[in-house]
Amino acid sequence: MSASVAPAVAITGLGLVTPLGINLRETWRMILAGRFITDHGRVPIEPRGTLPRITQLALLAAREALADAGGGRDWLCDRSSASQSKAEGTALIVGTSKGTVETWLTAPLHMCNSAYIVGAWPGLADLASDLARELQLCAGPRMTCSAACASGLHALARGVMLLGTGECRRALVVAAESSLHPLFVGSFHRLGVLADPAVGCRPFDENRCGFLMSEAAAAVCLEPAADRAHVCGRESPVLIERVALGSDPTHITGLDPHGRPLRRLLANVLGNYGVDLVHAHGTATIANDPIELAAIAGSLRDDCVPAVYSHKAALGHSLGASGLVSVVLSVRMHEAGLVPGNVRTSRPISAGRLHPAPDTQPRHLDRSLVIAAGFGGALAAVTLVSGDAGRRRMAAAC
Repeated sequence: MSASVAPAVAITGLGLVTPLGINLRETWRMILAGRFITDHGRVPIEPRGTLPRITQLALLAAREALADAGGGRDWLCDRSSASQSKAEGTALIVGTSKGTVETWLTAPLHMCNSAYIVGAWPGLADLASDLARELQLCAGPRMTCSAACASGLHALARGVMLLGTGECRRALVVAAESSLHPLFVGSFHRLGVLADPAVGCRPFDENRCGFLMSEAAAAVCLEPAADRAHVCGRESPVLIERVALGSDPTHITGLDPHGRPLRRLLANVLGNYGVDLVHAHGTATIANDPIELAAIAGSLRDDCVPAVYSHKAALGHSLGASGLVSVVLSVRMHEAGLVPGNVRTSRPISAGRLHPAPDTQPRHLDRSLVIAAGFGGALAAVTLVSGDAGRRRMAAAC
C-alpha cells in the first residue's frame, strides 16, 4: 500500500461520456434533474467506422477534456520542437478492466481468423494505441492500467507519478469501459451483484440489491499547477492533493468484513484533514455498502461530517471507468458548489454521523475524497482540493 502527496497537479480539462449524456455538461444536467438509468445502460451513440466501440467512447471523452483544457493539438504535441523527447511530451495513461473485449466477442464468425480479431486481442494495450494514433499524440510515455473496478483511479495515480518524476510535461488520463456482452452480464448475475431492474441501483439504501452495468468513458488533463494558473476560465483549477493505492487480499470478490485494508488506505490518504464530500465506490451490493460506509466513518476526524455520494444510482456501474467518472463529477461539484442527491436512496443506511442524502445539497467544497475498489482486492483513493485553499494546504505540507 502506498500514499503520496501529489506534486501540485492541476486538473485542467474534463471529459465525460455516460448513458445519460455524450458530454459532461449533458450528463451533469441530467443528474441534477434526478434522471437515472433503469436497466444496463449504453451510451447513446451510433457506432462509426471500424474502431472498437470502447475506443470511440474514449475518444469522445478525451477530445472533450482536451478542448476544456484549451490545448487542442498544441497540448498533445509541441510542434516548436523538432526533436521532442518523451520527457517533453504528453503521457497517455488508460484505465480499463477489459479493453476492447466486446469487439472481439461479437465479431462475425467469418472474421474469427482475420486481422479484426488478431488486432483486438488482447485488447488492453490496443485501446491506448488506438487513442494515441487517433489523437496524433507525439512523444511521451504510454501506459495501460487494469485493476478491475479501480482501474480509472489507478490510471490517475500513474499520471500523477509520471508528472512528479518529470517523465512528462502533461498527462492525459482516460478510463473507458464497454463490456455489456451477455457473457459478462450473465457472469455478474450469477455472482449475485446485479440489481433487479424493478428495484434499480440504490447505493446505501436498506432495499439495495446490486448495481446495473453501464458503458462510460471519462478523461482528465493533468498539468503542473505552476504552469497553468488560469485555465479556460478556471481562476483556480481543482488540484490533486494525495493519491493512494492499496489491496484487500481477503477474497477474490469481497471486502474484508471489518474493512481493515480500506481503513488503512483511507488513513493514508486523508491525513489529519477533514473532507466536505466523499464520492464513495457505493455499488449498492448487500456486502459492500455497509462495510464501506463504516470504514469511511471510522477514518474521519470527529468534527468531520461530509456529504456522501455515489453516482452509480444515476449512471450505473461502469466497472474500470467508474473511478475516473467519480473524479470528473467530483471536480464538477467543487466548481458548482453542489452535491447531487443519491437519487434512488429512499431509506438510507447510516454509519455514525454519515447519512447519505437523497436530495441535492448546495455545499462549498474545499476538499473531497474519491474511493474505488475492484474484484481481486484492488483499492484506490484520491483527495481533491479547491483552488487557493488547496494550494495553501499543500504548501504547508511541504
